[in-house]
Amino acid sequence: MKRCMSSKIQPVVLFLLVVFSAGCATTYNPATGRNEAIFINTASEVAIGNSSAAQIAQKYKISDDRQSIERVESIGERVAAVCDRQDLDYKFYLIEDKTLNAFTIPGGHVYIFRGLYDKLDDDELAAVMAHEIGHVAARHIVKKMQASLGYQLLSTIALIAYTSGQDDKKSRNAGYVAYAGATAFNLVQLGYSRQDEYEADSLAVKYTKAAGYDSDGMRRALEVLKAEEKKGIPVPYILRSHPYIDQRIDRLGTLA
Repeated sequence: MKRCMSSKIQPVVLFLLVVFSAGCATTYNPATGRNEAIFINTASEVAIGNSSAAQIAQKYKISDDRQSIERVESIGERVAAVCDRQDLDYKFYLIEDKTLNAFTIPGGHVYIFRGLYDKLDDDELAAVMAHEIGHVAARHIVKKMQASLGYQLLSTIALIAYTSGQDDKKSRNAGYVAYAGATAFNLVQLGYSRQDEYEADSLAVKYTKAAGYDSDGMRRALEVLKAEEKKGIPVPYILRSHPYIDQRIDRLGTLA
């Protein structure tokens, strides 16, 4: 069975590698405005995201405060409805932790920590959610995964995700997805590049405005983080990645 499975996979992997080397497998991404090589399809991304979400649920306490959850979901869904990527079912979570943080993982799972949630009004919360949705729409994590895992492994995941039948195939698929999910979460923790953060900030302004929120919410949310830093409260690296908060605020001024 393993030999048969391998013989089916190898030609597909070889074909995808040839396509990649030829630079032909590109699609237009409306969030970035660029043609990009994306080898992880939506079905595979969702499977990877679900695996990563299960790990997050073990690591953090996901809130069961219905009133707070409804606020997060209501604002998040309103913003997601106007974003550039509509092939995902976005899900929103509140983590019961006082950390000033928010992040997203593949497949449209968006998380905000209680510490940050409690400090934001609706426009600011919408902007933070829009920033994270922007990362998803721009496929920032997916592109990092492709660079990290390599195209051969990712192509194999994409192929097996569509394979049904024998239990050993399903087990093998689950193993690949679990590995990719762990990699995705680790990449999220490492933060984004400077350009990715700036791009997500720009998309946050675009999406909040389109959703009917104050487009200045992103700048105000960053001002909240800046004020907390001045109090000596550490802001996680994931929130600012390479750009400092002042740099992001300055750049937002050019988008007004």
